[in-house]
Amino acid sequence: MTKLQKTALTLCTIVFITAVIGSILCFGEIYIFPTKPLEHGIKILKFFTVQSNILAGITAFIYVVFLLLENKTKKPIPLTVYILRYIATIDLIITFLVVALFLGFIAEEGYFSLYLNANFFFHFAIPVINFTSFIGFENVPKLTFKQTFLGISHLTIYSIFYLIVVITHFHDGAVDIYYDWYAFAQLGLGIAFIFAIGVFAIGYIFAFLLYKLNNKLKSKTE
Repeated sequence: MTKLQKTALTLCTIVFITAVIGSILCFGEIYIFPTKPLEHGIKILKFFTVQSNILAGITAFIYVVFLLLENKTKKPIPLTVYILRYIATIDLIITFLVVALFLGFIAEEGYFSLYLNANFFFHFAIPVINFTSFIGFENVPKLTFKQTFLGISHLTIYSIFYLIVVITHFHDGAVDIYYDWYAFAQLGLGIAFIFAIGVFAIGYIFAFLLYKLNNKLKSKTE
């Protein structure tokens, strides 16, 4: 196993373990630092943050398994595994940016409350470690332009789901914050669409940039 592979193995293992720890803290409602719970039990899955971090943990585990198999059997890691890692990485970039540049500023308990307990892993540690692993150490093959659209597949599905929930609970010119958990529609339904389109566009921009960066780095190693 090469040094790069060992580093990728280590980082992906950390992503998986921290995703498990974060999930236990999250679903078990374990608070090391006192903060207001946003949701309880299985309902916490409605948050893109939770979905994207669980996806990252799962794809990191899959990558570790196939990396070990590759070194044992010499069979290359399937492209599907790298595409799943690509999707998870885009998701985490969006999670990191939305929290850092928007949600942190409207959090009732202050900006840094979104970096405590499970959210330390979900909003900061896992996104940073996962990105470092994916772009720096995983031997990702050259991606195609068409695959950039696969990169935002989960983000697309989630955006549609979120907008449907907001629209179906829009009454008397407002949406209850319970159904507008990212507060995008608190200034009006039109604003919710603008935010959703904006996040979607940013997601694709990063999917494209990651595709270009990966291919450039891959070309240098060939």
